[in-house]
Amino acid sequence: MKRLHTSAFAIILSSLTCFFASSTLMAQQLETSDDLLALTAEQLLREALLFRVDISVLSSDEGQVLWNSEVTKITIPGRTVSVGLEGSGSRLTVRLTLYPSDESKKDEGYILVAQSEIFVGEEYSSSLSSLPVAPHDEVYYYPLGRNDQENASSAYEVRMILSTTPYWETLDEQDRRVLESAVDSSVQFDLTEKEPSVP
Repeated sequence: MKRLHTSAFAIILSSLTCFFASSTLMAQQLETSDDLLALTAEQLLREALLFRVDISVLSSDEGQVLWNSEVTKITIPGRTVSVGLEGSGSRLTVRLTLYPSDESKKDEGYILVAQSEIFVGEEYSSSLSSLPVAPHDEVYYYPLGRNDQENASSAYEVRMILSTTPYWETLDEQDRRVLESAVDSSVQFDLTEKEPSVP
């Protein structure tokens, strides 16, 4: 499994800080801007999720894997991850969004909202599903539905295995310190030195 580069996530954190700053300010009055930035950085680090989508295209008759790929994204609750598949004259777009199942217990589970849009030639169809997702669990999602081998409506089946892990748990101690430092709103250098005494 590929390890995500820490500095890349630090850039993402800094770019999302403005978003959290505005939403946090509306929800809670803080005394200073430094307090706001500190809360934002902490919230962002604690709420970030490592979201994996293992995508497979299977043959309906034998269930043979014809194509497979894995997508790994760092996201936060409420932010959509989109996955698209394009074929000859057809397109499938799946938008996946995680929401806390209980605001007071954000780390105990999520509601996954999956919106699928299917374009085949000039025809269009869509579906919307929601299902509970617990951290570290794998959830199987079939955006085109399941095909019964005897009554298969399509020659192919698309399977997505979804899993989510709090991003903080995937970091070692050194990476955590680097990220905390990257999102800290202040830095201070001590350049003081005793002036040489003048006789």
